[in-house]
Amino acid sequence: MAGISSIGVLPEDCISAILSLTTPTDAGKLSLVSSTFRSAAESDVVWSRFLPRNYAEIMAVSDIAGELPLCSKREAFFRLCSPILIDGGKKSFELERFSGKICYTLSARELAITWSSDPLCWSWKSDPQSRFAEVAELRASSWVEIHGRTRTGRLSPNTLYGAYLVVKISEKGYGLDLMPAQVCVQLGDALQSSQGSVWLRRKEQSNLKMESLFYGNRRERAIKLLASDLGEDFDSNGIRDLRERDDGWSEIELGEFFTGEDDEHLTMSFLETKGFQLKSGLVVQAIQIRPKH
Repeated sequence: MAGISSIGVLPEDCISAILSLTTPTDAGKLSLVSSTFRSAAESDVVWSRFLPRNYAEIMAVSDIAGELPLCSKREAFFRLCSPILIDGGKKSFELERFSGKICYTLSARELAITWSSDPLCWSWKSDPQSRFAEVAELRASSWVEIHGRTRTGRLSPNTLYGAYLVVKISEKGYGLDLMPAQVCVQLGDALQSSQGSVWLRRKEQSNLKMESLFYGNRRERAIKLLASDLGEDFDSNGIRDLRERDDGWSEIELGEFFTGEDDEHLTMSFLETKGFQLKSGLVVQAIQIRPKH
């Protein structure tokens, strides 16, 4: 406490400058030390460091542009900790509450989905559990290819990020458990890339036995074909699964990357093109890009 007491004798603007070098969580905890710390921790000097430089422009073109003006930068920070829609409602922006890092989401309409304009292959519809106006549902196709593209300048610099495809499987879904999908994240000119494989669905052992009676080892041959494409390091036992979220959706980790100070191209991909089996029932909401911890 001797250190805190000695800092407490500093002018409030000096304390604000010190707190601005911490994190939003630290500033909140230190505001409990004394009334001087509380006043310093609520100042615009502190919270302007936690906000993106262009936060005002982002808010001005978002779905909250018509809301009442915010009284302080601290208030603006916590408003941005809840997602806001930008770019005509096709993207989402928010700040991570405890770090202030940017989270960025591309809706299905912002993704390049092969044959998504063909109503025989994909349908576009609303979903009450989606933050966006439309989601894309796979009707019938043997080829699923999804790409998302943006720039790292829209994210926080010097941060480890993960990219996640946000999906769910409809009750009538089928053909999604023959082959694992290939996923990839590429930064810049392929100087930094992350690759992997994921199951949309896992077959139960009883179903595997029944399938082998009708199709022989078709599934095993397809996985070996995928392994030959990915190289010797491919391990079918290390294929990831969908991970359930708290919002009624599931997510697939496409890969991770580290942002530097430069503004680079970012490409994120999901491919299931090797199984040659008709598939249906995959519902795509978005690709979310958020910090990893």
